[in-house]
Amino acid sequence: MARLAARCVLLALAAALLAGCSRTVGHTDLLGLNNEPPRQVPACEADADPEQNVKLDLIRKLMDSGKLYAALAHLEATRSKSPRSTYLRAEILRQTERTEQAEPLYRELLGGCLAGKGYHGLGLIAGRGDKIPEALAYLHKAEAELPIDVKVRNDLGYALLLDGQFEAARNEFLTALELDGSDPLSATNMALLLAVTGKAQEMQAFALHMNIDPETVTQLRAQAEEIKATIDKQGRGPRSVRHKL
Repeated sequence: MARLAARCVLLALAAALLAGCSRTVGHTDLLGLNNEPPRQVPACEADADPEQNVKLDLIRKLMDSGKLYAALAHLEATRSKSPRSTYLRAEILRQTERTEQAEPLYRELLGGCLAGKGYHGLGLIAGRGDKIPEALAYLHKAEAELPIDVKVRNDLGYALLLDGQFEAARNEFLTALELDGSDPLSATNMALLLAVTGKAQEMQAFALHMNIDPETVTQLRAQAEEIKATIDKQGRGPRSVRHKL
């Protein structure tokens, strides 16, 4: 019953957003990535070394606890050249502001079993540099490779939000919420979208339903104002839909 009630709230909010955000702009595919069909790639586990995987799991835990430099030191000690170790190294370098070193590592992943992770990382780097069309191209490709990855859905939705594609962003955030209803980032992103689109009452109701604390709500409202100002300044925002033939 609780799940049904939550779903009804989400669908009601979706309807409210749809009524106010019916005009959106299609993403710009500057890199030509979205014309490619998703590749069939081998599973990384096929050639995995169990002992190395245990070490990489421990390194992942160090990363999750915020010990990025220690994680990198342990990663270097493994001498591993596996796709997973390349991905973890790229993630550490990106998160420690060494994007010039991280980018070629993400690109190295594009032809293999972690292609989606590579596109995701490249999208995050482009978004950090405020290259929104480029970020969208990469993140759309990441989503094609990793359609049930909540992080990818959230990051794509946020990039769409920054580009003024509110309905498309709504779809990504709702998908992320239904994939993992306990994910706090999905909830805060949805609340942020409601604030950006002027849905103050819906935003407040949603925040209460998702147990978002008042301090975070205040921060989201301030962030929403910054996003709206940036969208207006850079000429983004809702425009006519451009259909591809």
